[in-house]
Amino acid sequence: MPLIPLAVLIGWIPVGIYLFRRYPVRIAILANFLGGWALLPGANYKPTTDEFPYWILGVCLPTDYFLTKATVTGLAAFGGMLLFYSADLKRIRFDICDIPMAVWCCVPLISAITHWNTLGEGVFGAVYQAISWGVPWILGRTYFSDHDSLLLAAKAYVIAGVAYVPICLLEICVGPQLYALLYGYQPYRWIGAERYLGYRPIGFLEDGNQLGIWMAAATLIAISLFARRRLRPIIYGLSPRWIAVGLAVTTLLCQSVGSILLLLILTPLTLFRQRSVLRVSVAILFLCIVLFAAFRMTNLVSLRALAQRNGTVHSIANGLASIGRQSFAWRIARDEGHIAMALRHPLFGSGQWDWWQGGDSRPWSLWLLVFGMYGLVGLIAFGSILFLPVIRSVWLPVDGDYRDGSDLRWALVAVILMVALDNLLNGAMILPYLLAMGGMASRKAGNVLLPRSSRRTSGYTQRF
Repeated sequence: MPLIPLAVLIGWIPVGIYLFRRYPVRIAILANFLGGWALLPGANYKPTTDEFPYWILGVCLPTDYFLTKATVTGLAAFGGMLLFYSADLKRIRFDICDIPMAVWCCVPLISAITHWNTLGEGVFGAVYQAISWGVPWILGRTYFSDHDSLLLAAKAYVIAGVAYVPICLLEICVGPQLYALLYGYQPYRWIGAERYLGYRPIGFLEDGNQLGIWMAAATLIAISLFARRRLRPIIYGLSPRWIAVGLAVTTLLCQSVGSILLLLILTPLTLFRQRSVLRVSVAILFLCIVLFAAFRMTNLVSLRALAQRNGTVHSIANGLASIGRQSFAWRIARDEGHIAMALRHPLFGSGQWDWWQGGDSRPWSLWLLVFGMYGLVGLIAFGSILFLPVIRSVWLPVDGDYRDGSDLRWALVAVILMVALDNLLNGAMILPYLLAMGGMASRKAGNVLLPRSSRRTSGYTQRF
Protein backbone atom coordinates (compact mmCIF):
# COMPACT_ATOMS: atom_id res chain seq x y z
CA MET A 1 0.00 0.00 0.00
CA PRO A 2 1.50 3.39 -0.99
CA LEU A 3 2.42 5.92 1.66
CA ILE A 4 0.23 8.96 2.13
CA PRO A 5 2.04 11.83 0.35
CA LEU A 6 0.70 14.48 2.72
CA ALA A 7 1.96 12.57 5.77
CA VAL A 8 5.37 12.10 4.16
CA LEU A 9 5.61 15.80 3.35
CA ILE A 10 4.66 16.84 6.88
CA GLY A 11 7.00 14.22 8.31
CA TRP A 12 9.96 15.67 6.44
CA ILE A 13 9.81 18.90 8.45
CA PRO A 14 11.04 17.33 11.74
CA VAL A 15 13.50 15.18 9.78
CA GLY A 16 14.92 18.25 8.07
CA ILE A 17 15.11 20.13 11.37
CA TYR A 18 16.96 17.22 12.95
CA LEU A 19 19.60 17.46 10.21
CA PHE A 20 20.51 20.89 11.58
CA ARG A 21 20.87 19.40 15.04
CA ARG A 22 23.00 16.50 13.83
CA TYR A 23 25.27 17.97 11.14
CA PRO A 24 27.21 21.18 10.41
CA VAL A 25 24.98 23.88 9.01
CA ARG A 26 26.17 23.67 5.38
CA ILE A 27 25.86 19.88 5.31
CA ALA A 28 22.40 20.12 6.88
CA ILE A 29 21.26 22.69 4.31
CA LEU A 30 22.43 20.59 1.38
CA ALA A 31 21.03 17.35 2.80
CA ASN A 32 17.67 18.96 3.52
CA PHE A 33 17.13 20.58 0.12
CA LEU A 34 18.73 17.97 -2.13
CA GLY A 35 17.52 14.99 -0.11
CA GLY A 36 14.01 16.39 0.09
CA TRP A 37 13.87 17.17 -3.61
CA ALA A 38 15.25 13.75 -4.54
CA LEU A 39 13.00 11.64 -2.29
CA LEU A 40 9.78 13.48 -1.42
CA PRO A 41 6.54 13.39 -3.42
CA GLY A 42 5.86 16.56 -5.38
CA ALA A 43 2.56 17.22 -3.61
CA ASN A 44 -0.54 15.40 -2.44
CA TYR A 45 -1.87 15.23 -5.99
CA LYS A 46 -5.56 14.56 -6.53
CA PRO A 47 -5.81 11.47 -8.76
CA THR A 48 -7.57 11.81 -12.09
CA THR A 49 -8.41 9.41 -14.87
CA ASP A 50 -7.25 11.92 -17.47
CA GLU A 51 -4.22 10.57 -19.30
CA PHE A 52 -2.73 14.05 -19.61
CA PRO A 53 -3.49 16.26 -16.56
CA TYR A 54 -1.95 19.36 -18.11
CA TRP A 55 -3.38 21.65 -15.43
CA ILE A 56 -0.97 20.33 -12.78
CA LEU A 57 2.02 22.68 -12.71
CA GLY A 58 5.48 22.23 -11.28
CA VAL A 59 5.87 22.86 -7.57
CA CYS A 60 8.19 25.80 -8.21
CA LEU A 61 5.06 27.94 -8.70
CA PRO A 62 2.17 28.39 -6.25
CA THR A 63 -1.00 26.58 -7.31
CA ASP A 64 -3.67 24.73 -5.31
CA TYR A 65 -1.12 22.93 -3.15
CA PHE A 66 0.72 24.64 -0.30
CA LEU A 67 2.54 21.64 1.14
CA THR A 68 4.91 20.54 -1.61
CA LYS A 69 8.52 19.38 -1.64
CA ALA A 70 9.44 23.02 -2.34
CA THR A 71 7.76 24.42 0.77
CA VAL A 72 8.45 21.64 3.29
CA THR A 73 12.21 21.77 2.59
CA GLY A 74 12.07 25.55 3.03
CA LEU A 75 10.08 25.24 6.26
CA ALA A 76 12.44 22.58 7.59
CA ALA A 77 15.47 24.75 6.83
CA PHE A 78 13.92 27.81 8.45
CA GLY A 79 12.91 25.77 11.51
CA GLY A 80 16.37 24.24 11.80
CA MET A 81 18.03 27.64 11.57
CA LEU A 82 15.62 29.13 14.09
CA LEU A 83 16.22 26.37 16.64
CA PHE A 84 19.95 25.75 16.27
CA TYR A 85 21.45 28.74 14.45
CA SER A 86 19.31 31.64 15.60
CA ALA A 87 22.38 33.80 16.22
CA ASP A 88 23.32 33.42 12.55
CA LEU A 89 19.81 34.43 11.47
CA LYS A 90 20.17 37.68 13.39
CA ARG A 91 23.37 38.47 11.49
CA ILE A 92 21.80 38.16 8.05
CA ARG A 93 21.41 41.54 6.39
CA PHE A 94 19.54 42.53 3.27
CA ASP A 95 21.89 43.13 0.34
CA ILE A 96 21.43 44.78 -3.04
CA CYS A 97 21.74 41.38 -4.70
CA ASP A 98 18.58 40.32 -2.85
CA ILE A 99 16.41 42.85 -4.69
CA PRO A 100 15.34 40.45 -7.51
CA MET A 101 14.38 37.78 -4.97
CA ALA A 102 12.54 40.32 -2.82
CA VAL A 103 10.55 41.50 -5.84
CA TRP A 104 9.88 37.88 -6.85
CA CYS A 105 8.51 37.08 -3.39
CA CYS A 106 6.36 40.23 -3.31
CA VAL A 107 5.09 40.27 -6.89
CA PRO A 108 2.18 37.85 -6.23
CA LEU A 109 0.83 40.34 -3.71
CA ILE A 110 1.57 43.32 -5.98
CA SER A 111 -0.24 41.62 -8.83
CA ALA A 112 -3.17 40.76 -6.58
CA ILE A 113 -3.54 44.38 -5.47
CA THR A 114 -4.17 45.34 -9.10
CA HIS A 115 -6.87 42.62 -9.23
CA TRP A 116 -8.74 42.78 -5.93
CA ASN A 117 -10.60 39.57 -6.69
CA THR A 118 -7.27 37.67 -6.48
CA LEU A 119 -6.04 39.16 -3.19
CA GLY A 120 -6.23 35.80 -1.42
CA GLU A 121 -4.17 34.15 -4.15
CA GLY A 122 -1.66 36.97 -3.88
CA VAL A 123 -1.06 36.44 -0.17
CA PHE A 124 -0.85 32.69 -0.73
CA GLY A 125 1.63 33.12 -3.60
CA ALA A 126 3.83 35.57 -1.68
CA VAL A 127 4.13 33.22 1.30
CA TYR A 128 4.71 30.22 -0.97
CA GLN A 129 7.50 31.88 -2.95
CA ALA A 130 9.15 33.35 0.14
CA ILE A 131 9.42 29.85 1.64
CA SER A 132 10.28 27.88 -1.50
CA TRP A 133 12.50 30.46 -3.23
CA GLY A 134 13.51 33.03 -0.63
CA VAL A 135 14.78 30.62 2.04
CA PRO A 136 17.26 28.68 -0.16
CA TRP A 137 18.40 31.92 -1.82
CA ILE A 138 19.20 33.63 1.49
CA LEU A 139 20.85 30.54 2.92
CA GLY A 140 22.90 30.21 -0.25
CA ARG A 141 24.02 33.83 -0.11
CA THR A 142 24.90 33.44 3.57
CA TYR A 143 26.64 30.07 3.64
CA PHE A 144 27.76 29.34 0.07
CA SER A 145 29.36 32.54 -1.19
CA ASP A 146 33.01 31.53 -0.74
CA HIS A 147 35.00 29.12 -2.87
CA ASP A 148 35.15 26.21 -0.41
CA SER A 149 31.43 26.31 0.31
CA LEU A 150 30.54 26.47 -3.38
CA LEU A 151 32.84 23.52 -3.98
CA LEU A 152 30.98 21.64 -1.25
CA ALA A 153 27.64 22.49 -2.92
CA ALA A 154 28.96 21.42 -6.34
CA LYS A 155 30.08 18.06 -4.96
CA ALA A 156 26.69 17.65 -3.30
CA TYR A 157 24.99 18.14 -6.67
CA VAL A 158 27.27 15.44 -8.11
CA ILE A 159 26.51 13.06 -5.24
CA ALA A 160 22.79 13.69 -5.75
CA GLY A 161 23.22 12.60 -9.37
CA VAL A 162 25.24 9.54 -8.39
CA ALA A 163 22.53 8.55 -5.90
CA TYR A 164 19.99 8.59 -8.74
CA VAL A 165 22.00 6.30 -11.05
CA PRO A 166 20.51 3.03 -9.71
CA ILE A 167 17.02 4.55 -9.78
CA CYS A 168 17.52 5.57 -13.40
CA LEU A 169 18.90 2.19 -14.45
CA LEU A 170 16.01 0.36 -12.79
CA GLU A 171 13.30 2.51 -14.34
CA ILE A 172 14.94 2.43 -17.77
CA CYS A 173 14.24 -1.31 -17.65
CA VAL A 174 10.86 -1.51 -15.90
CA GLY A 175 9.40 1.95 -16.52
CA PRO A 176 8.60 4.79 -14.06
CA GLN A 177 7.31 2.60 -11.24
CA LEU A 178 8.99 3.73 -8.00
CA TYR A 179 6.94 6.88 -7.39
CA ALA A 180 3.67 5.00 -7.91
CA LEU A 181 4.77 2.15 -5.65
CA LEU A 182 5.80 4.46 -2.83
CA TYR A 183 3.42 7.43 -3.10
CA GLY A 184 0.66 6.47 -5.50
CA TYR A 185 -0.55 8.88 -8.18
CA GLN A 186 2.06 10.72 -10.27
CA PRO A 187 0.47 13.01 -12.90
CA TYR A 188 3.19 12.79 -15.57
CA ARG A 189 4.32 9.24 -14.94
CA TRP A 190 3.75 7.84 -18.43
CA ILE A 191 3.88 11.05 -20.50
CA GLY A 192 6.70 10.46 -22.98
CA ALA A 193 7.93 7.47 -20.97
CA GLU A 194 8.39 5.04 -23.87
CA ARG A 195 11.74 5.56 -25.59
CA TYR A 196 14.00 3.86 -28.11
CA LEU A 197 15.66 1.83 -25.38
CA GLY A 198 13.24 0.92 -22.62
CA TYR A 199 11.72 3.85 -20.76
CA ARG A 200 12.59 7.36 -19.65
CA PRO A 201 12.86 7.33 -15.84
CA ILE A 202 11.29 9.79 -13.41
CA GLY A 203 12.33 8.55 -9.98
CA PHE A 204 10.71 10.80 -7.39
CA LEU A 205 11.02 13.98 -9.45
CA GLU A 206 8.22 15.82 -11.24
CA ASP A 207 8.69 14.44 -14.74
CA GLY A 208 11.25 12.89 -17.06
CA ASN A 209 12.49 16.26 -18.28
CA GLN A 210 13.35 17.35 -14.75
CA LEU A 211 15.22 14.11 -14.09
CA GLY A 212 17.14 14.69 -17.32
CA ILE A 213 18.27 18.12 -16.07
CA TRP A 214 19.09 16.63 -12.63
CA MET A 215 21.42 14.08 -14.23
CA ALA A 216 22.83 16.40 -16.91
CA ALA A 217 23.71 19.08 -14.33
CA ALA A 218 25.47 16.51 -12.13
CA THR A 219 27.37 15.25 -15.18
CA LEU A 220 28.37 18.76 -16.19
CA ILE A 221 29.78 19.53 -12.75
CA ALA A 222 31.49 16.15 -12.44
CA ILE A 223 33.25 16.57 -15.79
CA SER A 224 34.42 20.04 -14.83
CA LEU A 225 35.64 19.02 -11.37
CA PHE A 226 37.46 16.01 -12.76
CA ALA A 227 39.07 18.01 -15.59
CA ARG A 228 40.20 20.70 -13.14
CA ARG A 229 41.31 18.11 -10.56
CA ARG A 230 38.94 19.53 -7.97
CA LEU A 231 37.84 16.10 -6.73
CA ARG A 232 39.86 14.02 -4.36
CA PRO A 233 41.00 10.66 -5.78
CA ILE A 234 38.11 8.80 -4.14
CA ILE A 235 34.52 9.82 -3.45
CA TYR A 236 32.71 7.14 -1.51
CA GLY A 237 35.08 4.55 -2.97
CA LEU A 238 34.56 5.67 -6.58
CA SER A 239 37.15 7.15 -8.87
CA PRO A 240 36.27 10.70 -10.05
CA ARG A 241 36.87 9.60 -13.63
CA TRP A 242 34.33 6.81 -13.35
CA ILE A 243 31.88 9.08 -11.59
CA ALA A 244 31.96 11.47 -14.55
CA VAL A 245 31.75 8.62 -17.08
CA GLY A 246 28.97 6.85 -15.19
CA LEU A 247 26.88 10.00 -14.91
CA ALA A 248 27.36 10.79 -18.60
CA VAL A 249 26.33 7.29 -19.69
CA THR A 250 23.31 7.32 -17.38
CA THR A 251 22.25 10.72 -18.71
CA LEU A 252 22.37 9.36 -22.26
CA LEU A 253 20.38 6.28 -21.23
CA CYS A 254 17.69 8.48 -19.68
CA GLN A 255 17.01 9.61 -23.27
CA SER A 256 15.79 13.09 -22.39
CA VAL A 257 16.77 14.72 -25.67
CA GLY A 258 16.70 18.31 -24.47
CA SER A 259 18.93 17.57 -21.49
CA ILE A 260 21.42 15.68 -23.64
CA LEU A 261 21.62 18.53 -26.16
CA LEU A 262 22.13 21.09 -23.38
CA LEU A 263 24.85 18.90 -21.86
CA LEU A 264 26.67 18.69 -25.21
CA ILE A 265 26.37 22.44 -25.79
CA LEU A 266 27.43 23.55 -22.31
CA THR A 267 30.19 21.08 -21.45
CA PRO A 268 32.83 22.96 -23.51
CA LEU A 269 31.89 26.08 -21.56
CA THR A 270 33.19 24.52 -18.34
CA LEU A 271 36.55 23.64 -19.89
CA PHE A 272 37.53 27.03 -21.32
CA ARG A 273 40.77 28.36 -19.89
CA GLN A 274 40.54 31.91 -21.22
CA ARG A 275 38.08 34.26 -19.55
CA SER A 276 37.59 36.21 -22.79
CA VAL A 277 36.36 33.10 -24.59
CA LEU A 278 34.05 32.29 -21.70
CA ARG A 279 32.62 35.79 -21.68
CA VAL A 280 31.89 35.72 -25.40
CA SER A 281 30.28 32.28 -25.17
CA VAL A 282 28.15 33.23 -22.18
CA ALA A 283 27.15 36.51 -23.84
CA ILE A 284 25.95 34.63 -26.92
CA LEU A 285 23.90 32.19 -24.83
CA PHE A 286 22.62 35.02 -22.66
CA LEU A 287 21.51 36.95 -25.76
CA CYS A 288 19.84 33.87 -27.25
CA ILE A 289 17.83 33.27 -24.07
CA VAL A 290 16.73 36.90 -23.75
CA LEU A 291 15.82 37.23 -27.44
CA PHE A 292 13.96 33.93 -27.50
CA ALA A 293 12.02 34.87 -24.37
CA ALA A 294 11.29 38.36 -25.71
CA PHE A 295 10.05 37.06 -29.06
CA ARG A 296 7.93 34.45 -27.32
CA MET A 297 6.38 36.89 -24.84
CA THR A 298 5.53 39.44 -27.52
CA ASN A 299 4.75 36.95 -30.29
CA LEU A 300 6.78 39.05 -32.73
CA VAL A 301 7.95 35.90 -34.46
CA SER A 302 5.79 32.80 -34.80
CA LEU A 303 8.05 29.76 -34.87
CA ARG A 304 5.24 27.69 -36.33
CA ALA A 305 4.83 30.13 -39.21
CA LEU A 306 8.61 30.28 -39.62
CA ALA A 307 8.75 26.49 -39.86
CA GLN A 308 6.19 26.59 -42.66
CA ARG A 309 7.93 29.32 -44.66
CA ASN A 310 11.61 28.53 -44.08
CA GLY A 311 12.84 25.40 -45.86
CA THR A 312 15.65 24.68 -43.40
CA VAL A 313 13.47 25.02 -40.31
CA HIS A 314 10.75 23.00 -42.01
CA SER A 315 13.21 20.21 -42.77
CA ILE A 316 14.42 20.15 -39.16
CA ALA A 317 10.84 19.96 -37.90
CA ASN A 318 10.04 17.12 -40.29
CA GLY A 319 13.21 15.29 -39.27
CA LEU A 320 12.29 15.49 -35.59
CA ALA A 321 8.78 14.29 -36.37
CA SER A 322 10.10 11.36 -38.40
CA ILE A 323 12.03 10.01 -35.41
CA GLY A 324 9.15 10.57 -33.01
CA ARG A 325 10.54 13.72 -31.36
CA GLN A 326 7.63 16.12 -31.80
CA SER A 327 7.59 17.52 -28.29
CA PHE A 328 9.51 20.68 -29.25
CA ALA A 329 6.93 21.71 -31.86
CA TRP A 330 4.14 20.70 -29.49
CA ARG A 331 5.48 22.96 -26.72
CA ILE A 332 5.92 25.88 -29.11
CA ALA A 333 2.35 25.46 -30.31
CA ARG A 334 1.00 25.44 -26.75
CA ASP A 335 2.90 28.61 -25.89
CA GLU A 336 1.93 30.50 -29.02
CA GLY A 337 -1.71 29.68 -28.40
CA HIS A 338 -1.63 31.49 -25.04
CA ILE A 339 0.60 34.52 -25.64
CA ALA A 340 -2.32 36.80 -26.53
CA MET A 341 -4.02 35.87 -23.26
CA ALA A 342 -0.87 36.66 -21.26
CA LEU A 343 -0.58 40.07 -22.95
CA ARG A 344 -3.95 41.17 -21.57
CA HIS A 345 -2.19 42.18 -18.33
CA PRO A 346 1.37 42.92 -19.46
CA LEU A 347 2.71 44.83 -16.44
CA PHE A 348 1.62 42.89 -13.34
CA GLY A 349 -0.03 39.84 -14.86
CA SER A 350 -3.39 38.34 -14.03
CA GLY A 351 -2.51 37.39 -10.45
CA GLN A 352 -3.80 33.87 -11.06
CA TRP A 353 -1.76 30.70 -11.54
CA ASP A 354 -4.38 29.26 -13.91
CA TRP A 355 -4.65 32.38 -16.06
CA TRP A 356 -4.61 30.14 -19.14
CA GLN A 357 -7.80 28.29 -18.21
CA GLY A 358 -10.57 27.97 -20.78
CA GLY A 359 -8.59 26.04 -23.36
CA ASP A 360 -7.67 22.42 -23.81
CA SER A 361 -4.09 22.88 -22.66
CA ARG A 362 -1.72 25.39 -21.09
CA PRO A 363 1.61 27.09 -21.82
CA TRP A 364 4.61 24.88 -21.17
CA SER A 365 7.39 27.46 -20.80
CA LEU A 366 8.11 28.59 -17.24
CA TRP A 367 8.97 32.03 -18.61
CA LEU A 368 5.52 32.36 -20.17
CA LEU A 369 3.77 30.93 -17.11
CA VAL A 370 5.50 33.57 -14.98
CA PHE A 371 4.62 36.32 -17.47
CA GLY A 372 0.95 35.37 -17.43
CA MET A 373 0.88 35.21 -13.63
CA TYR A 374 2.97 38.26 -12.71
CA GLY A 375 3.52 40.26 -15.89
CA LEU A 376 6.69 42.04 -16.91
CA VAL A 377 7.62 42.86 -13.31
CA GLY A 378 7.60 39.21 -12.31
CA LEU A 379 9.36 38.15 -15.49
CA ILE A 380 12.22 40.61 -14.92
CA ALA A 381 12.57 39.47 -11.31
CA PHE A 382 12.61 35.82 -12.39
CA GLY A 383 15.18 36.46 -15.10
CA SER A 384 17.35 38.50 -12.74
CA ILE A 385 17.44 35.63 -10.23
CA LEU A 386 18.83 33.41 -12.98
CA PHE A 387 21.22 35.89 -14.57
CA LEU A 388 22.60 37.87 -11.63
CA PRO A 389 24.82 34.94 -10.48
CA VAL A 390 26.03 34.54 -14.08
CA ILE A 391 26.88 38.22 -14.42
CA ARG A 392 28.63 38.29 -11.05
CA SER A 393 30.76 35.26 -11.85
CA VAL A 394 31.68 36.06 -15.45
CA TRP A 395 31.87 39.86 -15.65
CA LEU A 396 31.99 41.02 -12.01
CA PRO A 397 33.89 38.30 -10.11
CA VAL A 398 33.62 38.54 -6.36
CA ASP A 399 36.50 39.25 -4.00
CA GLY A 400 38.85 36.28 -3.89
CA ASP A 401 37.55 34.70 -7.10
CA TYR A 402 40.81 35.23 -8.97
CA ARG A 403 42.84 34.02 -6.01
CA ASP A 404 40.86 30.80 -5.53
CA GLY A 405 40.33 30.14 -9.21
CA SER A 406 37.11 30.81 -11.08
CA ASP A 407 36.74 27.47 -12.84
CA LEU A 408 34.29 26.18 -10.24
CA ARG A 409 32.01 29.14 -10.79
CA TRP A 410 32.21 28.59 -14.54
CA ALA A 411 30.82 25.08 -14.08
CA LEU A 412 27.98 26.41 -11.95
CA VAL A 413 27.36 29.16 -14.51
CA ALA A 414 26.88 26.42 -17.10
CA VAL A 415 24.33 24.72 -14.82
CA ILE A 416 22.39 27.97 -14.40
CA LEU A 417 22.36 28.51 -18.16
CA MET A 418 21.14 24.92 -18.57
CA VAL A 419 18.26 25.67 -16.19
CA ALA A 420 17.42 28.95 -17.95
CA LEU A 421 17.41 27.30 -21.38
CA ASP A 422 15.32 24.38 -20.14
CA ASN A 423 12.80 26.78 -18.62
CA LEU A 424 12.13 28.23 -22.08
CA LEU A 425 10.36 24.98 -22.95
CA ASN A 426 9.50 23.35 -19.61
CA GLY A 427 7.54 24.63 -16.65
CA ALA A 428 9.37 23.04 -13.71
CA MET A 429 12.60 24.07 -11.99
CA ILE A 430 14.89 22.32 -9.50
CA LEU A 431 14.89 24.82 -6.62
CA PRO A 432 17.92 23.43 -4.66
CA TYR A 433 20.06 25.07 -7.35
CA LEU A 434 19.08 28.38 -5.69
CA LEU A 435 21.63 27.60 -2.97
CA ALA A 436 24.47 28.01 -5.46
CA MET A 437 22.72 30.89 -7.24
CA GLY A 438 22.38 32.87 -4.01
CA GLY A 439 26.02 32.29 -3.11
CA MET A 440 27.26 33.26 -6.57
CA ALA A 441 25.15 36.43 -6.56
CA SER A 442 26.76 37.67 -3.35
CA ARG A 443 29.02 40.68 -3.71
CA LYS A 444 31.69 39.27 -1.40
CA ALA A 445 33.13 35.80 -1.05
CA GLY A 446 32.50 34.50 2.45
CA ASN A 447 29.73 37.02 3.15
CA VAL A 448 29.04 35.59 6.60
CA LEU A 449 31.84 33.93 8.60
CA LEU A 450 30.67 31.27 11.00
CA PRO A 451 33.67 29.94 12.93
CA ARG A 452 31.90 27.09 14.73
CA SER A 453 29.98 25.77 11.72
CA SER A 454 32.94 26.35 9.42
CA ARG A 455 35.23 24.18 11.55
CA ARG A 456 32.66 21.42 11.71
CA THR A 457 32.05 21.54 7.99
CA SER A 458 35.71 21.45 7.05
CA GLY A 459 36.03 17.83 8.11
CA TYR A 460 33.25 16.81 5.77
CA THR A 461 34.74 18.85 2.94
CA GLN A 462 38.09 17.09 3.27
CA ARG A 463 36.39 13.68 2.90
CA PHE A 464 35.23 14.72 -0.58
